[in-house]
Amino acid sequence: MKKNISLPLFLVVAFTANAQLNTTLNIQPTPTAVLSEWSGKNAMVTFIVTKIDSIPQQAIFKTEMKLIDGTVIGVTDITKAVPIILTKGTRVYFSKDVMPLEIMNFTGKYKAILDRTGKLPADNYQLCVQLIGQGPLGFQPLVAAKCKIFNMAALQLPILVMPANNAVLNKLSAQTAITFRWTPLIPQTQNLPTYRLQVFEVLANQQPVQALRSNQPLLDVSVKAITQYIWRPGLAFSATDSLPVKFIWTLQTSDDTGLPVIQTDGNGESRSEPFLFMIEATKRNEKKKGAGLL
Repeated sequence: MKKNISLPLFLVVAFTANAQLNTTLNIQPTPTAVLSEWSGKNAMVTFIVTKIDSIPQQAIFKTEMKLIDGTVIGVTDITKAVPIILTKGTRVYFSKDVMPLEIMNFTGKYKAILDRTGKLPADNYQLCVQLIGQGPLGFQPLVAAKCKIFNMAALQLPILVMPANNAVLNKLSAQTAITFRWTPLIPQTQNLPTYRLQVFEVLANQQPVQALRSNQPLLDVSVKAITQYIWRPGLAFSATDSLPVKFIWTLQTSDDTGLPVIQTDGNGESRSEPFLFMIEATKRNEKKKGAGLL
């Protein structure tokens, strides 16, 4: 019995030792969540292979994506992998070589999220790449797998700052200009975000959320990377208008492709929590209104 066990083990060890290969894996510590972008950015993943001997050797890449606890969420279908020929010297391979998405099989909720959004959800991961070859026992490792940890940071959507929630603005000042401010997307991403600012009027007997979902926006503007916008609304209020007038404003954050920056959780629209503000007359203006001058 011992001989039957030791023989396959000997073959595996001998097959690995004969490879005479050294490998190094590097990955950006905080890569983009969009996996399709990895193949176009060579700096995202590099896998360096140095072959010591001069005998050409065929190999394929076996790549696994895991959670930090070792749970495999995606692995190469090695039956579909395209072999490479290793020759003496050093060569650098990239994400498109070691992790072609068309032959990566993802599982569970990660498959569902990637199929729907193309993005990895926020979490701590590790990427493991290994060279394997066809040996006496079928596919066998040529060298030990190399693994690197990377983080998919949870994005914090902007927080609305001004006008503050339930703020009351003076009518004359608001007719001239209303300044909107918010905090930036955190953490800062490689691609600058776009902020879509929308303002809706909340009509009488209407809930704010209803106004947000059903009314046409009075303001709908997108700005790149900056966290302030000055609106010159030119709102005109007649003597018959009932003040205060209530508004709701919101901010939607998108990436450089125009898609919401967060699609894997929350409302999937990357909308910040909306704020309300009101416009009303000052006491001086109320007197004018009583005189029929407003």
